[in-house]
Amino acid sequence: MTRTFNWSLLALLIAAIVFILNSIYFDIPRKVLEEKYTSHTSKFLRLSGGGRLHFTDEGDKDQHTILLLHGFTGSHLNFKKMSPLLSNDLRVITIDLPGFGLTGAIPSKDYLINSALNVINELAENLEIDKFSIGGNSMGGRVSWRYASAYPEKVYKLILIASGGAERPSQTQKSERPLAWKLMESNMTRNFLTLFTPKFFAHQGLEKSLYDQALATRSLAEEFHDLVLMEGSRDAILFDMTGDKNEPNNHLTLLQQIKAPTLIIHGEEDKIIDVESHLQFLKNIKDFQVKIYPKVGHLPMCEAPNLTAIEIKAFLTEKSN
Repeated sequence: MTRTFNWSLLALLIAAIVFILNSIYFDIPRKVLEEKYTSHTSKFLRLSGGGRLHFTDEGDKDQHTILLLHGFTGSHLNFKKMSPLLSNDLRVITIDLPGFGLTGAIPSKDYLINSALNVINELAENLEIDKFSIGGNSMGGRVSWRYASAYPEKVYKLILIASGGAERPSQTQKSERPLAWKLMESNMTRNFLTLFTPKFFAHQGLEKSLYDQALATRSLAEEFHDLVLMEGSRDAILFDMTGDKNEPNNHLTLLQQIKAPTLIIHGEEDKIIDVESHLQFLKNIKDFQVKIYPKVGHLPMCEAPNLTAIEIKAFLTEKSN
C-alpha cells in the first residue's frame, strides 16, 4: 500500500514538473511575429517617444474614419471578423495599443491611459484626421471613452463594446476573470508569469470571454498566446495590471464630460464585465443608445460580427440629436 502511494506521488510529481517545463516560454523575436501576423493593411508609425505603433488601415480614405481599440491581452486581430464588414462604408483603423499586439513594449515603459491617449493623438495627426469616431472593447472601451472625455472636439461618435472603466466593486467581484488575470494581480506570482505562460491560459481566457464555446478554437488561442510572447510584452502586460491603480477615482466626472453621441453594445452573457455595468454609462452620458445581445459574451465583434457591424454603421449614419 505504501509502495503504491509512493509511486503515485512520484508520478504526480513528474507530471507536475513536465507540465511546468512545457509551460515555460521564452520571448519570440518581434520580426518573427510581424512576419506571421501583419497583413496587406498593416502599417507602422515611429512614435515620438520611441517604439513603433502597429495599426491597420482599411477602406476608403475619403469616408468617415473610425478607430477601434482592443481589450486587455488582445490586438487588432480581435476585429478581423468585423473590420471587413465596416470598411465598405468607412475608413477603419485598428490600433495595437502599446504593450500589446505587434506594437508590443515601448522604450518609455509608459502604459498608463494618458499615454494611450497621446498615442491616438499622434496617429491622428500623422494621418491628418481631424475628427473621427472611436470605439473599443473592454480595456479599449475604457481608453475610448477617456479619449472622448478629454478631447470632445475630436470625437464625432463613441462606440463602447462591453466597455471597462465603469464597473462597481460588486460587479467586479461577480466577474469570472481568467486564471491568468488573477495570478497577475498577486505580488507572489506576477514575476513568475514572465516565463510561465502556458497555452492553457489563452484557451481558458477565451472560454471565459465567449458564450459560444465552439469559437474558442486552438488557432485563436494560439494567436493570443503568440502575441503575448513578443519580446518585452509580458513585462508590459504585467505593468498594465497595476499601473492605473494610482489614478484618481473620478470616472463619473469624466463620463459626464462626454459630449459625443454614444452607442453601448454589451453581451448579456458577459462573464468578464457584468452587463449591468452599462447602467453607469447610461446615468452619466447624455446622448446614448443601448444594444444588449442575448447569447453573446464579452466579445460581441467576434461572436456577432455581422450584427455589431450593422449597428455601428446605422449609428454612425444617424444625425446627432
